[in-house]
Amino acid sequence: MRATAAAQLLAVATAVIGVPSMAQQTTSNNGASPAVYEDRLIDDGTLPLDLWDGMSPSRDASGWPRGLRLDALWSQVRRNGSTTAQGGVGVGAFLATPDYGAFSFDGLFTNGDDSSIATLWQRDMPFDGGWRANNGFGMLNSPAIDLVRLQPRIFLSTSPMLGAVTEWRSPQAVQAIAGFGEPGVYYGTYVPEFRRLGGQLTNFGAQFASDRNWTAGFQYSGANDVTSGLQSSPGALEFSSRSLLLAASRQDEISRYQFNAMESQNSFTQARHGLWFDGIVRTGRLQHSFGLFHLEQALLWGNQLVANDVRGGYYRAFYADPRWLWDAGIDYTAPIDGDGPATTFLNGSLRYQFRRDLSAGTGGNLRLADSTAWQGFAYVEHVESFMTGRAQLNRAEDGDRQETVLSLNQTWTMPAGTRLNTTLAFGRYQSDRVDASNQVSLAAYGGGDIARNLALDLNILWNRTYSDADPTSATGSVVLTWSILPELRLIATAYRSQASSRQPLTITSPLDPILSSNVTRLNDSGAFLVLRYEARAGSLGAPLGGPPGAGSGRVTGTVFLDGNESGRLEAGEQGAASVTVVIDGRYSTRTDAEGRFEFPAVAAGPHRITVVPDNVPLPWMLVNEGRVEIEVLVRETVIVDIAAQRPR
Repeated sequence: MRATAAAQLLAVATAVIGVPSMAQQTTSNNGASPAVYEDRLIDDGTLPLDLWDGMSPSRDASGWPRGLRLDALWSQVRRNGSTTAQGGVGVGAFLATPDYGAFSFDGLFTNGDDSSIATLWQRDMPFDGGWRANNGFGMLNSPAIDLVRLQPRIFLSTSPMLGAVTEWRSPQAVQAIAGFGEPGVYYGTYVPEFRRLGGQLTNFGAQFASDRNWTAGFQYSGANDVTSGLQSSPGALEFSSRSLLLAASRQDEISRYQFNAMESQNSFTQARHGLWFDGIVRTGRLQHSFGLFHLEQALLWGNQLVANDVRGGYYRAFYADPRWLWDAGIDYTAPIDGDGPATTFLNGSLRYQFRRDLSAGTGGNLRLADSTAWQGFAYVEHVESFMTGRAQLNRAEDGDRQETVLSLNQTWTMPAGTRLNTTLAFGRYQSDRVDASNQVSLAAYGGGDIARNLALDLNILWNRTYSDADPTSATGSVVLTWSILPELRLIATAYRSQASSRQPLTITSPLDPILSSNVTRLNDSGAFLVLRYEARAGSLGAPLGGPPGAGSGRVTGTVFLDGNESGRLEAGEQGAASVTVVIDGRYSTRTDAEGRFEFPAVAAGPHRITVVPDNVPLPWMLVNEGRVEIEVLVRETVIVDIAAQRPR
């Protein structure tokens, strides 16, 4: 009986996987003829073509992992009747060593005056005792200890500079940083450039953990004969400053508290002081955050201005479960010298998940000062098999200004490696309760692999304003990438901006001013061509982070400013330019003018993407501190969108 059962089980198993059993391969006891093998095609031969087949460059597995990217670029920009042409060469390279860390170089050399950019990094260099070091030289940002970066409300900005930085970390949670250089500012549309401001910046500091709960640290930031990046005129005012920050934090499984004390003096004032405290406490599904601050006048951090002449406090509550998501908060601020009104700022939002494919939410902000301003929104989001749709109504009022916008957003379900998002919006804008205009907007953002060796990305926005003052406007860009050879690609970009730039009415902070809705007419167009050669080799492999011969995929994405806090990159939302993106803590790249980045050959398997927040514009903050875990599959493109949102 056991033999018969085993034979029957074997026959069933082999039938399932399509292999003839021994009984089928021989003549049965009853004399039946053996089964004839029949070759069959999977899905009748209708599988789609492999877009990567034949397009992966040959790899040399000998030596250390290494890579080289060479760009020959040309650009022509026409702005308000003036045309500028520019040529240049881009160089990117990396080398991973077992004893000296991973080296990466990113350079762009153009024929413009003082416009070239070059940065050399050495990351994850090992030392005795488990120490690791990161060193950088070129156009980069001033360094900061973690206690300076992890500030939920009061920001101490890093500064772009031409110089050198170093960072050291130990397994015992000791961190030491130092940096020196000349401050500067990034500019340019699609070809990034760097303008030096003169003077010198000096930063150094350290932090250490006294036990598993307490961390303490300090950082010094000095500036000599510098100017602010906000001053673009040749006669910009020069100044010097000295600032010192002392910080300590205590954290455990459910709470974190940080205390900060700062002293700052500059060319125009004596020593000024700032004190602030932040706390976070989690109780079950509810999280509380709160803080107090007292910031005197004329506080500077290097050549950057700090929020000053203000005292107050804030409280936030955040709750999340599988259905409910809500938050609420209150801020109170008042000037220290008594000149100016106190401000109370209230905000909150609510989201409810009715079922897996249907949710709705509402929220708003209220600013009470010498005048009242408020902003509110409500939305419904529905998930279909072919798209995710979101309808949202926004309303904002500030005195005699009112804005109402209804937006309909669609994120379409697309094949792997492609995306498409569209937005239709209707707006009404009124000023002084007399002048009013209506506006209709259409936007589309998307792209991906459209053929075996061809990729397309587009971002377009069209506005029709029904008034005499604001004519119809349109802006957009198209990027076409043609893989000529496995190592050679041609990237063509064209953009057109014939638009009226309107500052939307937003009430998002008790400190930020409510900007006027000035309308500026732009008339720009440009074309950019990049011929890119790229090769990789090495024993770990190109692809990045894999063994010899490992399968690979491509990682591409965008760092973007999430205006409606949906967590998705939507048509009309702005990318963050010149932001550094690092994969696995060793290999880095920089976002382009639209916030896009790419790692063209990454080993299949899990990886971590980290965004360095230095050039993300304030007050935007990266979600989850810019960390994303991804899984790369062989011959597939992984799209990673990393959001930055305004803190509530």
